[in-house]
Amino acid sequence: MKLGKAARGIIFDMDGTLCDTLGDIAYAANLALEAVGAPVHPVADYAEWVGWGLRQLCATALGEESGSRFDRMYERAVEEYNKFPMDRSFPYPGIPDLLDALVGRGIPIGISSNKPHDFAARIVETIFARWSFVHVEGYKSDVARKPDPAGALRIAETMGLAPGEIALVGDSAVDVETALNAGMAPIGVSWGFRGPEELTGAMHIIDHPNELLEFVAR
Repeated sequence: MKLGKAARGIIFDMDGTLCDTLGDIAYAANLALEAVGAPVHPVADYAEWVGWGLRQLCATALGEESGSRFDRMYERAVEEYNKFPMDRSFPYPGIPDLLDALVGRGIPIGISSNKPHDFAARIVETIFARWSFVHVEGYKSDVARKPDPAGALRIAETMGLAPGEIALVGDSAVDVETALNAGMAPIGVSWGFRGPEELTGAMHIIDHPNELLEFVAR
């Protein structure tokens, strides 16, 4: 998918794209693992597991996808993350300036994340409160996760733009696939959790947030 002209709207992934949330995610998951008697993991391991939602991350960290121990571990992870969803989370360098520039150009911005919706909304309300996102789409139990395009398409509808007028920006193969499934332009970021090697299929890969402005309408 390629933009026929500069993007008129931007949809961002959250974790690993707008903000580094890995510390909080790893902290909550490790507390939950300890609670069920399972070994914990270094923070770096969680970089490989983020992107498919907290439930899948817990299954990978525990090595079990179902059963009473998994249920207890997942519930504890949600509880702990709900206590400390932003203590160790912060925007990547250059992201505040990028958001200022996009808003200044009148470009609508949205977020499509596999993070549970309540957590995504709280992070936006706290860390990104000064910017107006037209729509924040986190994971809900009755909604398919990315790479299903439904969430991104809902954001496009809210923006009043056709999918082909929108760039979807993210750090993972999930984001690239979501963009392609939605008919949007996939733009990868190299500063995320896993690096550019898994961004095959991205229209462009940028190394600094301000590079995104090259692909945005003025």
